[in-house]
Amino acid sequence: MRIALRFTILAILSILFLMPVSAQEKNDPGSARPKKTDDSTTVKIPPTVKMPEEKQNRSKDEGIEFPEIEDWDKGSITTFPDAALGYSIGYQSEEGGRVTIYVYNGGLKSIPSDINSEVIKEEIERAKSEIFQIGKMGLYQGVKEAKFETVTLGGAKGKVKSLRSLLYFKIKGEEMDSEIYLFSYKNNFIKIRATRPKSDNGVENKAFMNLLAEIDKVFAQ
Repeated sequence: MRIALRFTILAILSILFLMPVSAQEKNDPGSARPKKTDDSTTVKIPPTVKMPEEKQNRSKDEGIEFPEIEDWDKGSITTFPDAALGYSIGYQSEEGGRVTIYVYNGGLKSIPSDINSEVIKEEIERAKSEIFQIGKMGLYQGVKEAKFETVTLGGAKGKVKSLRSLLYFKIKGEEMDSEIYLFSYKNNFIKIRATRPKSDNGVENKAFMNLLAEIDKVFAQ
């Protein structure tokens, strides 16, 4: 009920910005870096409403140390005005991928560690619905979910179990792979939004898999 109330308030505020999605998605809808096409035109990412940054090193305050990761540029911490939405940090790759990690509690005092709990399942469904809502707004085209599963972030050597949704959509005609990972950590939701240019024939993105392995180490502690 508390989550519903808070996001109802956010929905009202969203109307004021003419973008009816959560403050998290306004700040960063998980879009990839603009990519040069063969004719040297640039695929531009839809504009978003930038939320203010209140701290630059909140990860230390929260006991979470986000590492520097090879082939990725780490951004600064963005803290959302509503405490229930927590804060986020982004990583950007040279090949056009963008990953944003959100740490928040949604107004809940406790969050189950079991990723199969209804609380966790409801939260990833809400996260997916925000992406579909962006699609309805016309910023993403042809949004569809291709897979929903349980994975280990670090692969065979990893420890952190997470729900994962794989989605496809287009931005200005450019095909994109987009993923949501969701699990809990110390009574917080951890949501990872990853979006990058679509890979050819499902080829594994090594840079992204390396990032997930490093993030697995952070939350395996």
